[in-house]
Amino acid sequence: MKIGLDARSLTLPRPRGTGRNLLDAYRLIPALRPEWQFVLYHQRPLSRELREREDAPWQHPNVELRRIDMPGDRLNAWFQVRLPWAARHDGIDLLHFPANAAPAWCPVPFVVTIHDLIPLRLPGELSPRATRMFRRGLVRGVRRAVRIITVSAATCDELHHGFGVPLDRMTVIPWAPDAHMLAELRRELSAEQCEDVRIKYELGQRWLLSFSGSTARKNAGGVLAGFAGVNAERRRDVQVVLIGCEPAAYRASLVAQAEGLGISAQCRVLGFVPHEDVPALLRGAAGLLMPSRYEGFGLPILDAFACGVPVLTSRVSSMPEVAGDAAVYCDPDDPRSIAAGIQRLLEPATARALVHRGRARLARFSWERTAAAMCAVYETCLAESLPDRFATAEVESHEGGVR
Repeated sequence: MKIGLDARSLTLPRPRGTGRNLLDAYRLIPALRPEWQFVLYHQRPLSRELREREDAPWQHPNVELRRIDMPGDRLNAWFQVRLPWAARHDGIDLLHFPANAAPAWCPVPFVVTIHDLIPLRLPGELSPRATRMFRRGLVRGVRRAVRIITVSAATCDELHHGFGVPLDRMTVIPWAPDAHMLAELRRELSAEQCEDVRIKYELGQRWLLSFSGSTARKNAGGVLAGFAGVNAERRRDVQVVLIGCEPAAYRASLVAQAEGLGISAQCRVLGFVPHEDVPALLRGAAGLLMPSRYEGFGLPILDAFACGVPVLTSRVSSMPEVAGDAAVYCDPDDPRSIAAGIQRLLEPATARALVHRGRARLARFSWERTAAAMCAVYETCLAESLPDRFATAEVESHEGGVR
């Protein structure tokens, strides 16, 4: 059998998000099915360093790294035309689209991974044009895929109720902690390394970390407002550190908010942080603050569990199913609720209990299980001669349920 994968996200010089997760899964998948052939399609040239990386999926003998390109690539033609045509030409039995969308035309059976419905749930997350494109790609995926993979039960439920996708056409396959993070945890973190990170980012002895990103759903403003509401004595020796706050104008607005709240001396609002610095920042944190308004999965929660760091998160979308009983929960739209959660997180007894539960919770998630489940979905798809098709009218009649 021949499996094709849209591998653009995992062949980037610095894979992020979906790319890192796919990289972790595909390090294992080819070895689980050595009799299969895997073709990883990418668009841009790979650096020599990346091509020769020892732990890369393409080092398996049954994996072909295949570059295809589309001059100009206007109107997303690589995805819409070039990749489907290459899959047909190469005799691909099943093509995997891993990023929420399928093209308008695909001459081979395919499986699609739907991570989330964020642009349809949160107005303003994308531009109106980008939101329309997201909807079209999503509808094509749920209409024509042999099977649909979701990374959480929350996303599965939204597709079922919002788009009428039958539950038996979907498989929930959760991610696992970042392999790079786990590798770093196996190494001893020296006092010198800790000090280097503290000096580099101008940190004190204790800090709370938030992967704030660049979008409103990450709720960086809510983190600041909640932190300001914590009892002054309780937060006296603690900083709140927001990372990934881009662009500069957004970062400046958060700095201005912190100044208005009177907490600027206890805040560090950072832009892009190199991936190699993240493990030390998380391992040294007194807690992870993740009062997000929506997550397709919520991978930082698992990373925090792996680092022995207590977690505050929201009781919405996928976060409760990932965190279980190992987190303090809050209402992301209520600064008082966030403040109360932070205060609980800073209680030593609560923090110790959360760390213990987090380590136990972590045992439910592994890349070995994820990789095996993905192989099982591929096998199910390959066993079906033709995908079940939605009637166009049935799918489009449900589109109005997701805004």
